[in-house]
Amino acid sequence: MEADAPTDNIGRYDCRVKFLGVVPIKTVNVSVNPQQYVVPSGEAIGVRMYTDGVLVIATGSVRNENGVACEPAKMSGLEIGDRIVKINGEKIISTEDFTEKITACNGQALLDVVREDKSFQTRIAGVYSHKEKCYKLGIWVRDSTAGIGTLTFYNPSNSSFGALGHGICDSDTGDILVVRKGSINRCRIIDAVKGEKGTPGELIGSFCPEVLGEIDSNCSVGIFGSAKKISEADVVKVATRYQLKKGKAEVMCDVDGKGTKTYEIEITKPSMITSESNKDFVIKVTDKELLEKTGGIVQGMSGSPILQNGKLVGAVTHVFVNDPTKGYGIFIENMLAEAEKVK
Repeated sequence: MEADAPTDNIGRYDCRVKFLGVVPIKTVNVSVNPQQYVVPSGEAIGVRMYTDGVLVIATGSVRNENGVACEPAKMSGLEIGDRIVKINGEKIISTEDFTEKITACNGQALLDVVREDKSFQTRIAGVYSHKEKCYKLGIWVRDSTAGIGTLTFYNPSNSSFGALGHGICDSDTGDILVVRKGSINRCRIIDAVKGEKGTPGELIGSFCPEVLGEIDSNCSVGIFGSAKKISEADVVKVATRYQLKKGKAEVMCDVDGKGTKTYEIEITKPSMITSESNKDFVIKVTDKELLEKTGGIVQGMSGSPILQNGKLVGAVTHVFVNDPTKGYGIFIENMLAEAEKVK
């Protein structure tokens, strides 16, 4: 079968599909999208993020003034992973704010809670601790996280960025954190712990004071936001998933604190059919220098841009725990689509 290409111009067109190039079969509507250009980065970044409300990371029992154990959180229906966003109608902005508001209402509060994108209200009655002079609710909460990753791209046309290629999850609940505010900072890599079979390696670094951008979104395909001019590097063409091929490619990353460098890799499986949006294809590190430094892919390299034939095709997302020379990549068009939503 053959299809008549209607035009090279941008827009939507009817395309006639013909059997053997002669017999018309059907007409389909196709889109011709503009070529995208971005600056691939590979720079190490420090990520700081604050949640919308406070996240319940643990629950338990507390003892009242008579020494009797009780469970205020369980009685109110709270569970690990719940996000408490309001107390008595007032928005919560931090763990300290949460504690102050609970104290102000003598531990008797109406909570606004979000669980798996569904909202509900519940009442909780705290237990006063004379020893610690505070109200105990039988819950432990968190409001922020921080870590090291890699900046994937900067788009000078709209001052947006994308990084990591996967979402930031809470270390206790495993849920993707809902961002209230956050930032990416320059980061200096100090050392790299090599990955071994069964034990992922990691990059060790320190945050620099310079803020590069503000985080607006944290989702399954990365973190996104707005930034000032990050790099003086040239823009490159963005490849579609259909242009990614099996064979040689390059990854950009900073693994030794000496700045971004390009290393050789191989795309071994160009198109993975998986239920996870950030595991689109498989890569293998072949560069001897990178293998010597890190053993392959390590934590902190997530977001490292992958180029093939001079085009940005994707980013590193995960490492194979039993073989650190291999890992997953995400199609760059998936990250760019999310960046457009944020913009």
